Amino acid sequence: MVVDLSKRVYKDKEAGTAKIRELYSGERVRARIAELGRQISEDFQDLDRPVVIGVMKGAIFFLADLMRTIETHDPLQLEFVRLASYGSATESSGVVQTPYLDLPNIAHRNILVVEDIIDSGRTAKFFLDYLRGQFDPKTLKLAALLDKPSRRVTELKADYTGFTIDDLFVVGYGLDYAEQFRELPFLGELVDFG
Repeated sequence: MVVDLSKRVYKDKEAGTAKIRELYSGERVRARIAELGRQISEDFQDLDRPVVIGVMKGAIFFLADLMRTIETHDPLQLEFVRLASYGSATESSGVVQTPYLDLPNIAHRNILVVEDIIDSGRTAKFFLDYLRGQFDPKTLKLAALLDKPSRRVTELKADYTGFTIDDLFVVGYGLDYAEQFRELPFLGELVDFG
């Protein structure tokens, strides 16, 4: 794969050429994450033993940057789950898959779930309901890098949102199309993948 960041064009012999239109620069994304970190710090700074759960794979870069900006009296415990509803498509399948949902006993803890994007809301709602049922958390909050409310099919609102977007297919900063483009240092709309 040949990468030309200046033109935001990616070439792959088998897949053709992808055109990605930058929506938010890496600098703007990191600045927004720092703002979210300050908000979360205010809400979590005095809470006992906070747990941050990253929903993989898409949240990885957001999660890493966000955790470095959160300041609390107690250290943060980090956990991961892997949930999916997209597969290699550009729309949610409507079915939440749970390839990795193994958590230690975090009963009655203060939990922050970190998601890459809230689209239909099914995956986030499924996971928040699961946490409530399994662990009865003292606090349960949701942070999402992106929110796409036009696609929502469940009643769900993140407590902390990086950016609200229109009905676009976004890649970069951890978000992917068929496991590609996660490494991009910005958020961009996948305009064409020919």
